[in-house]
Amino acid sequence: MKKMMNVAALAALLVSGSALAMGVTLEQGKNWTNMEAEMGKTSNGLYVQGNWLKNTDSGAQAGGVGAGYNLGLGPLTVSAGAKALYLGPKKGDNGVAFPIGGGLAYNFTDSMAIFGEGYAAPEGLNNSVKNYAEANAGVSWAPIPLVTLKAGYRYAGVDGKDGHPGHNLYDGLYISGGVAF
Repeated sequence: MKKMMNVAALAALLVSGSALAMGVTLEQGKNWTNMEAEMGKTSNGLYVQGNWLKNTDSGAQAGGVGAGYNLGLGPLTVSAGAKALYLGPKKGDNGVAFPIGGGLAYNFTDSMAIFGEGYAAPEGLNNSVKNYAEANAGVSWAPIPLVTLKAGYRYAGVDGKDGHPGHNLYDGLYISGGVAF
């Protein structure tokens, strides 16, 4: 019990001073859908996130959880983080990957921003593919503080190993809507 209280106190110290808003987002691309939940992703300090993406064309799936740290530098936010992902590309190379990466977001106004992020898991950080890479970039607009609309481009792909071909899990433009509370 004492250890749990110490861990809780440490967590409170790490996130103190930052508002940890929670949010959910639904992204729709031409052949894929992504559902995401996050806490603290839009504020300074620690954040956690989770998502599940399904390619409706190929049946490929990817989902997992991640954590990282945001550092605000005026209108610019720099992020670094890591994820644990399940990869189900439907090509015989299902498995897990542990990509690391980060991103940048630049706020032009309180409601308009551009963003970009990328994560990669080379051969030593996954078990079923040679490597995994993902990227996400776009523009966001918050017409009211609780709602965020985005348009962007999202990609994830793998290089196969053990005779499995390299392929994209998802690739293309998307629109999304999210709420934060």
